[in-house]
Amino acid sequence: MTLFVQLVLNGLVAGSLYALMAAGLALILGATMHFHIAHAAVFASAGYLTYICTAFLGLHPALSALLAIAVAVLMGMGIVRFLYVPLTRRGGAGFILFLVSLGVLVVLDNIFTIGLGARPAKPGLGEWFGHVQQLGPWSLTWGQLLIILLSFGLVAGLIVCLEKTQAGKLVKAYSGNPEFFQLFGRKPMTVLLLVYAVGSFFGAIAGVYVAADTGMLPGLGEQFFIIAIMVVFIGGIGSVRGAFLAAMLLGVLQHVLLLWMGSEWTLAAVFIAFLALITISPQGLHKLSLPTRRRRLA
Repeated sequence: MTLFVQLVLNGLVAGSLYALMAAGLALILGATMHFHIAHAAVFASAGYLTYICTAFLGLHPALSALLAIAVAVLMGMGIVRFLYVPLTRRGGAGFILFLVSLGVLVVLDNIFTIGLGARPAKPGLGEWFGHVQQLGPWSLTWGQLLIILLSFGLVAGLIVCLEKTQAGKLVKAYSGNPEFFQLFGRKPMTVLLLVYAVGSFFGAIAGVYVAADTGMLPGLGEQFFIIAIMVVFIGGIGSVRGAFLAAMLLGVLQHVLLLWMGSEWTLAAVFIAFLALITISPQGLHKLSLPTRRRRLA
């Protein structure tokens, strides 16, 4: 029983990372229907930039993390402002935007790989990050406790903002009908920048944690993106609440499966379960194929 509970706790840590990545993606996908694969580049960039600031610039770990997150957020906003929007105005949509997003991911991945090599880019955030906190017979590091608290707090805050604030209502109005939204004198650019800023912020936090925990590696952003998009489909396209719950369930399932199989098989088993689920009830795919239907954002 002790081992089972420890695996559940470890699963909550993994689920928290998946939830941050997926909540940001769910917000972006639900509001814009952009298959924003460059979200993986934002995630990875935050981790790499934290490493660069600490290892090469000698900045304080906390300042390095904050700067990396800020740059990653600006990167996400820049992608939509200077790439997606101009292309959309010229008639580009769907697959064209996906190719551009993929191009951004490939370019940034190669820049960091060429500049830093293929070794893990692991910034040191201080001794506190790896300090083990005993919880009776179980244990978590302070870094793990922090990411769980951040995940629950930030996702809950996002849900409340989407449901209760004027900004959230504007995002919902835009996601329902962008053309109708513009007819009433609203500025869609403001909503797009807000959505991408918040979504990138969530992904960047996950990226910083992963870099500090295991080290950022080439391809790691893509791996987390695949898990995030799977979580978004399970939770319902555009549903932040659904993405959060699905992420937590996936993270816990992935670790509990260690009781019966090796770690190299757990993710594969989760993917098989996902394929079986969408085969039986392909709700995410159905909503994705009908962009005129109003998407849920909370």
